[in-house]
Parts: sequence; structure tokens; C-alpha cells
Amino acid sequence: MDPAVLPILTCPRCHTPHPFADLRLPRCKSCGLEPNRDTPGVLDLIDLEGEPSAPTAEQRFMESDLVARVYERLWRPAFVRMFAGKGAGAAVGGISGELYIHKHSLSLDDRPGPWLDLSCGPGVFVRALAAAAPGQLVVGLDLSRAMLEVAAQRTGGYTNAVLVRADAHALPFADGSFGGVNNAGALHAYDDPELVFREIRRVLRSGGIYVGSTFAEAPSLLGRLAARAAGIRRFEPGELRAWLQRIGFSDFEEVKLGGAFVFRVRRP
Repeated sequence: MDPAVLPILTCPRCHTPHPFADLRLPRCKSCGLEPNRDTPGVLDLIDLEGEPSAPTAEQRFMESDLVARVYERLWRPAFVRMFAGKGAGAAVGGISGELYIHKHSLSLDDRPGPWLDLSCGPGVFVRALAAAAPGQLVVGLDLSRAMLEVAAQRTGGYTNAVLVRADAHALPFADGSFGGVNNAGALHAYDDPELVFREIRRVLRSGGIYVGSTFAEAPSLLGRLAARAAGIRRFEPGELRAWLQRIGFSDFEEVKLGGAFVFRVRRP
């Protein structure tokens, strides 16, 4: 686990900056919090009584060991086709196309990291970003223990990648920590998207890029019914543009992919 993550961390309990001196035996220097070490290769910074609840069907699926193992090859492509239609298949269902769009939008070659892959799942984007920016720290963050266990198994060869278990609504990082935040296909799963947007803006440095992808209109009646049953929230590009501008982002751009779209904004 790359020790370069130490200076940008904050304690999830007392919010002390750079609380840990050593990732091998981390303990907050102020409040004594010791991260859970049950998941090898993952820095678990959840500090709650018991495990967080998963209120929607989609969120419960993300905690499934089976879904975590088949997510990249089976679950995500099928999920995207159902909720975004055939027009999204080549670019989103076929992971490589979406990866290309996200990596290009983040401008990895033009700005320094670190980079945050928010709601990273089993780590497909973490691996891609770590390979594309070998000299830069890449942090993959997710709430699902099952997803992070799979990510840890698959990212072991990338020495610049760090996996963190935390809540997107309360990111355990100092202000202005990242040069870019990647957030692929997760907005619909957040209880409070505005709080997540504000957290993303907070941890981005000035000029930092936020790239995300999400669902817009339902392509069919079946897709609309399935989205409602799974608790899938959809975002229209115009609605999202106004929302992000109000929070303080600028330079909204979008690329439509069937019933989904990739967007990019900048923190001024």
C-alpha cells in the first residue's frame, strides 16, 4: 500500500489531518482510532456502530460476494444494457470504451495527481488509472466490503494504488487533496447526491477535474419499471449541469451513450 496516501488522509472520527504515521499498524494520533484490518489490502475507515445499512436493492447487490466476483464481466454490462439501452452497449457495457472516455476526460497526461476513483467497485478503473499514471497515487474508495475484497485481489500488482473503505458522503481526505476524481456509474446509488458533490468539490484542488457517468432517460418500459424497483435515480444532463454549477463547478461537458452519459466539470 503506497505510503503517499498518508499526508492526504483525515481521521473519520475526529477529523485530524494525516492521523496515521504508519500504514502497517495505523492508529490515529489524536483519538486512537484503529482501522479495521479484517480485509487485507484495504484501509477500512468506516467508524460507525455496526455496518452501514444498504437501503436500496441495488446497494444490497453491491454487498453480495457473488455480484462482486461477476461484476466486471457479467453484472455491470447486463445492468447497463437494461437501464441505458443498446445505444450504451459499445461504450459502457463494453468496459474498454467507457474506460477510454473517462481516462481521456480526466486528462491524466496534463495534470498531476493524486487521483480518486470514487465508488470503485472491484477496481477496474483503479487498475486502468494506476497503469496510465504509474508515478502518481491512485486511491480507490468504496463502501462495499465485498467489492473491495475483489479489488484488493486484482490490484496487487499496482504499487501506486491504495484501496480505502469509506462513505462517499464523508470522504476521509483533506481539502484539495486530488487532481482528479473519477466517479463511474454510481450517482444513482447515493442517498444524498448533493452532499457527495460537495465532498468531491472539497477534496479537489483548484483546477481539478471531476468526471462521472450516470443514467438519463429510460430506454423502455421494462427499463423504467426495473429502475423503479431497484431504486435507480436518473439525472437529466441539464438538471445535473445546473446542480453542479450551483455547488461551484464549471465547464460542464457531456458525452451521451444511449440512455447514459459521461460528464466532466472542473473546480475553478
